[in-house]
Amino acid sequence: MRDRSSAYWFNVGDSVKVVDDVVKAGCNLNGRTGKVLETWEKCDVDPTCCCAENVESDMNIRVEFQGTERSDSADGSFVFYFGEEELLKVKEEDDTEVAASKQQPFDGLSCKAFKLDMMKQQSEQVALAKEKRAAAAAKEEAGRE
Repeated sequence: MRDRSSAYWFNVGDSVKVVDDVVKAGCNLNGRTGKVLETWEKCDVDPTCCCAENVESDMNIRVEFQGTERSDSADGSFVFYFGEEELLKVKEEDDTEVAASKQQPFDGLSCKAFKLDMMKQQSEQVALAKEKRAAAAAKEEAGRE
């Protein structure tokens, strides 16, 4: 079952870069690079179970960073949770951004906007067809007189 509570754009082991202002322990993590440790996915057996209701969509990806919150060159590591829109997948070999990862995750709104656009186009086509029929009927009526 696909919805915003599950992560779809990242896999365990992906290198990611924080692209939004996210504060942990008083430090902004924007620009930091880390590795995905875990992504939230709904259970295939029972996607409506209680664990699906309790997930926070802004915290469905767990990332590990080297260093501390204050310095990436310090010893150790720390983890933090993110939403998909706060991260960007990067290539490991040269740390450049992967262009395909700039797509926003599907959130259902895109589908709604698409459907509304299609309905608008269809209503415009119906209105145009009605105008043509009315013009043809008026022309036919004028020919009878």
